Amino acid sequence: RAHAGSPNLLLRTLALLPKSVYLAERLAEIGVRHLHAHYATHPATAALVVSELSGIPWSMTVHAHDLFVRRQGLALKLRRARFVRAISRFNRSFLAARWPEATGKVAVVHVGVEPERYAAAARAAASEEAAEDAPPRLVCVAALKPYKGHAVLLRAYARLRDAGVPFACELIGEGPLRAKIEASIAALGLGERVRLAGALPEDEVARRLAGAAAVVLPSVVARDGQMEGIPVALMEAMAAGRPVVASDLSGVSELVEHETNGLLVPPGDAAALAAAIRRLLADPAYGAELGRRGRETVEREFRLDRTVAALRALLDRDAPAPDPDLAARLAAATWPPLRERAVGLRRLHRREDSWVAELLLAGGTDEAAPREVVLKVQRSRPGESYPAPARARREHEALRCLKERLGGEESPFGVPRALHLDEAAATVVMEACRGRPLDAVIREGRAARAPARREELADALHRAGGWLAAFQRATAGDGDGREALATLLARAERDLEACSGDLPAGQARRLQERLAIGAGATDRAALRLTGHHGDFWPGNVFVAPERVEVIDFEGTRRGLPEEDAAFFLVELELFFAWPGLARRFTASAAAFLAPLDGLDRDLLALCRVAKALQVLACGPASGDFGGRRRRRALRRRLLAEARA
Repeated sequence: RAHAGSPNLLLRTLALLPKSVYLAERLAEIGVRHLHAHYATHPATAALVVSELSGIPWSMTVHAHDLFVRRQGLALKLRRARFVRAISRFNRSFLAARWPEATGKVAVVHVGVEPERYAAAARAAASEEAAEDAPPRLVCVAALKPYKGHAVLLRAYARLRDAGVPFACELIGEGPLRAKIEASIAALGLGERVRLAGALPEDEVARRLAGAAAVVLPSVVARDGQMEGIPVALMEAMAAGRPVVASDLSGVSELVEHETNGLLVPPGDAAALAAAIRRLLADPAYGAELGRRGRETVEREFRLDRTVAALRALLDRDAPAPDPDLAARLAAATWPPLRERAVGLRRLHRREDSWVAELLLAGGTDEAAPREVVLKVQRSRPGESYPAPARARREHEALRCLKERLGGEESPFGVPRALHLDEAAATVVMEACRGRPLDAVIREGRAARAPARREELADALHRAGGWLAAFQRATAGDGDGREALATLLARAERDLEACSGDLPAGQARRLQERLAIGAGATDRAALRLTGHHGDFWPGNVFVAPERVEVIDFEGTRRGLPEEDAAFFLVELELFFAWPGLARRFTASAAAFLAPLDGLDRDLLALCRVAKALQVLACGPASGDFGGRRRRRALRRRLLAEARA
């Protein structure tokens, strides 16, 4: 209802809702503690929906069009947001005048630039010799849109030409007014002086700004109310040490102080704009002094690192505190990887049997670049297979052993390096994995139409199968595996009993018969025995261009090679449990299994039944959409196996 005043916004909001519902569940699962939306339009709508469904607090940044033009739903968002970041004091005053009740929520944090990039371009330009007869070059960096004021600029240039002032101008930017601006240039006879350069990459913009005699931005208020916030193009020009001429509207005066670090003119006044440009061209020393002061202003108030730090401080202030147990452990940390280094918490995953903190380490006694590490703390729980300290020790030992057995850093298959074990605290510190989680690659590629995306997914799954094959070769041992098969089937019997409420009686009976047939195979003499990961699913696999790494080894034991492959296939199929994706799953499963050519296919099918029962018995309840969908998919898989 809040967006009903704009058909366009309403339709886009409706289209946005399914994704927002999905994000609400997903972000809660991965432990996100705060959500920030840039722009008060669709991003803030998504954040609002996510927050209402998940309870995750949120905030937003208001820039320009989302405040001056597209205000539908803004009052609701101002009420629900934890805080509002305005990019200028003008924006804060604008909000306060219309929604006084929100004033206390609004904090001003400017946007910023990286001054070094533009200062370096200015130094390079200063070393170049300009042609003696070249006219002074003026630059305007702005999208070709109504509120940027190009029509005013062209009228000012016509006045300068008529007054005999030498100059040349570049208009850098692209937009819907290009044809109209080209027609105006021709009508005013400015074709030899004004050139449309189009959109340019940032480094090229920096180079052209650096060689400008002045940078001009004649912004106006458009008919629909659109106007500037604080233009980044002016920050970039001032960072390059160039004198600027700009319109005195909105938050521009918070950056450009008239006759101190630049010149301001009334918006829409072509005569005043021409006079200000002429003043700078006539007195280069004065322009250089304005440029020097402008650079100081940007360094002092509009540096990107400082504005980001200010926004982060707001987020840290309003986000819920992390787990107090984690905070206490980090405060008391004396582990070598963390000693004398700043610790930044990037992400926290809370699980029933552990929590995992992703940390960013910087500083310390060395000068190495910041690096990411993972702190994993095992937690005690009822029915655990091993006490928490023992699970931490097992994982640490597995990581150290596999680091060597899989071939070290030169191998395409590996594990993260174990950095420290604190067994008393049930804690392992390890390097962060390279690459992307395979579950994210699957989500993005499972329904992709582009052949390249499908090939990327198939390659990632094939390499995951390659890792498992390498792991099994590295951990192969003597024994026929009959005890492992018996243990697997006994667990499956218990899981089947636990799933009795999910399965029809006839289906459960057929599955029990299937398991009994498998139990009769325990007298086989050729069952292989290898290392068994125990939780080999796509979320524990990380894929980088040159390497695949796997995590989560506290449950590693001896087992059948078919067990891990079957568990992976059960979990993989759940990603494709959507209409129309069955064939995609078949192709994806084939890509994964291709490197695993030594598996017994009958035993693999039996293990898939056992692992599907395990996932169904231990999986989430049906209280949310994702849980219900997973359970339906698992029941379909077990029904198909019962009929086989």
